[in-house]
Amino acid sequence: MKNKKIRIAVSGANGRMGKIIIKEIFKIKNIILSILITKKKIKNIQYKNKNYKIKKCTSLKNQEKNFDVIIDFSEKKNTIKNIKYCVKNKKNIIIGTTGFNDEEEKFIKLSSKKICIVKSSNFSNGINLIYFILKKIIKKLKDKKIKIKEEHHKNKKDSPSGTSIEFAKIINKKLRKKFCKNEILKSKNINFISKRKGNIIGNHSIIFSDKNEIFKISHKAKNRSIFAIGAIQSAIWCFKKKFGLFSMKNIINKK
Repeated sequence: MKNKKIRIAVSGANGRMGKIIIKEIFKIKNIILSILITKKKIKNIQYKNKNYKIKKCTSLKNQEKNFDVIIDFSEKKNTIKNIKYCVKNKKNIIIGTTGFNDEEEKFIKLSSKKICIVKSSNFSNGINLIYFILKKIIKKLKDKKIKIKEEHHKNKKDSPSGTSIEFAKIINKKLRKKFCKNEILKSKNINFISKRKGNIIGNHSIIFSDKNEIFKISHKAKNRSIFAIGAIQSAIWCFKKKFGLFSMKNIINKK
C-alpha cells in the first residue's frame, strides 16, 4: 500500500473541467488516470507517454476494482448516482458539482458517514482564502449593505453559483442567522447579482457598502487549472480516509 499509485476515475471527462483534470493528472507522479466516464463519446483527449490502459465508459457500473477515488464535476443527478455507487463499494469521492438542493445536501452528509467525501463549491486556493477572511471580518461589517456579485460562462446552469452560496452561508452563520438554501436566496440581508455570458471562467466579489464607503473582496479565475489542481490534491489527500465530509479547508490545512 505504501508505494501504491492512486487510481483516479474522472466523471464528466469530456466536459470543461474534466478535460483539464485529465491534463493535470498526467503531470503528477504516483497517480493514475484509470477511468473516464462520460455520457457522450470521448474525444480530443491525448494520452502521451502513458503505458497503461485507460478505461472509457458511460457509468461506474462494474468498475469498482478499477479505481480508488473518483473526481466528479458532472451534473448533480449523475453525482448523486455516483455517490450511491461509492457508498455501496466503499470508494471515496471528490465533488465539484454544484446546485444541490437541501434534500440532496442532507443525502451527501449522510453518505459521508460511510465514505470520505471532499465537497467544495470552489477548489481554488484563492477562493478558500476568501472564505477564511470572511469568517474573520464579517462581524466588523455587519451594519453595511452586502452584495455578492458573480459572473460565469453562458452554459453554467446553477445561479447564484455554489461559491456565492458558500459566501452567504459564512456571512449568515457569523451573523447568527439560521437558514437553508432557499432562505438564503430570499434573504433581505444579501443581494445576489449573477451574470452568465461568453466564456467567463469565474469572477466573484463580495461588496460591503454604506453612505460613506465601499469595501470589496474580489477573485478572478484566469484559468480552470486552479480548480483541477485543487480537486486532484483532494483526491490524493482523501485516498486513505475511511469516512467524513471535508472541504478544501481541510486539504489546505492538512487536517
